[in-house]
Amino acid sequence: MKIYFYLGVGLIITLIVGLFGYGVYLNNRGENEITEWMANHHLPLSCIKVKERELMPIVELDLVNLYSGNMTDVVALENGRIVQEFVEKNAHVSEGTALFQVVDEEIPLKIRQADSDIIEAQAQLVKAQNSYNRYRQLMDYNAISMEKFDEAEALYKAAQARLSNYEAQRDQLLARQSRQMIRAPIDGEVLNIYHKAGSYVKAGTAVALVGDFSSLSFSATMNDTFTKKLYIGREFKLTIGGNEGIHKPYGANFSPGNQGDEQVFNVKVEKITPALGETAAMRQVIWQIDNSVGLLEPGAYSKITLHSSLPHKCLAVPVGAFVNENRNQVAVVDADGRLAIRYVETGVTDGKYIEIRRGLTAGDIVITSDTEGIDEGTQVEIVLEDN
Repeated sequence: MKIYFYLGVGLIITLIVGLFGYGVYLNNRGENEITEWMANHHLPLSCIKVKERELMPIVELDLVNLYSGNMTDVVALENGRIVQEFVEKNAHVSEGTALFQVVDEEIPLKIRQADSDIIEAQAQLVKAQNSYNRYRQLMDYNAISMEKFDEAEALYKAAQARLSNYEAQRDQLLARQSRQMIRAPIDGEVLNIYHKAGSYVKAGTAVALVGDFSSLSFSATMNDTFTKKLYIGREFKLTIGGNEGIHKPYGANFSPGNQGDEQVFNVKVEKITPALGETAAMRQVIWQIDNSVGLLEPGAYSKITLHSSLPHKCLAVPVGAFVNENRNQVAVVDADGRLAIRYVETGVTDGKYIEIRRGLTAGDIVITSDTEGIDEGTQVEIVLEDN
């Protein structure tokens, strides 16, 4: 019995070893066949030749804050009660336009008192002047003492100073009275009214908000690879995505001719810091938007795109040719017809093509097909696209 048992165990072990060896053989054979197949099989991939193109560069900004340099509170310059309103919300006003009238009832009374003081001071001045002139004539004949003359002269000068003081007080009261008419400090639209007729306000209190949103600005930090192509006054087109253009927190009026969400705004470079003549890797660019259509107001806007109006000639490849998110690697076909990965330095883009500054030369073949799962060094078949 033991002999049969040992024979059975031996057969089982022999069978297991044989199966294991056969499996290793099949695995090696399969890998060799796959390697040989990959080396000899030509994968058809869409490709394009690198060449010079004229791009109309675009710049995409995730978020910008628009602001107006012409927006200010209208403040009362004198204490008083608002007795009249001359404008309504959203009315367009020019600098100096009367908006409200404030009345301080004490000012007219003080003006009348100042008028009375001036009349009295004028009478005192005439009297002092006559005495001074008389004593001066007597001095010519040595008919009075110098002491008497000096006294008359002092009274005359004091009367002059008293009259000047009362006149200055009256002028000050008249100026205060004129400031009771509250006027627009700038051209613009009345965006908000804080106080109505009947309200009592103190000097310095904001009574309304006036703003001119026909021109808005924003700033953006940009790499010098882009800013060195800019100059003060260069014009671009600007579009805003995400239905952002119709949000009106201030309630300013829309202007005729606006295109709503389809509006394309004219924008130009207003300032570059540091200046282009100075060495810098990053610069702050201030842009000015023509908002004469009245769609935009100060605030945060996302999905901003700047479209250049001037062509830029450069080596370029399609956006889809990049094999990584950072857009610094492309798949190329080398001289042996095999797949290779090339590192590149990129520049501006027009949304379809991207400028290649370094890493490729004119005539290089770049793969535009999806190369995921294909190893570097694989023999590929070139299918050139019409570009």
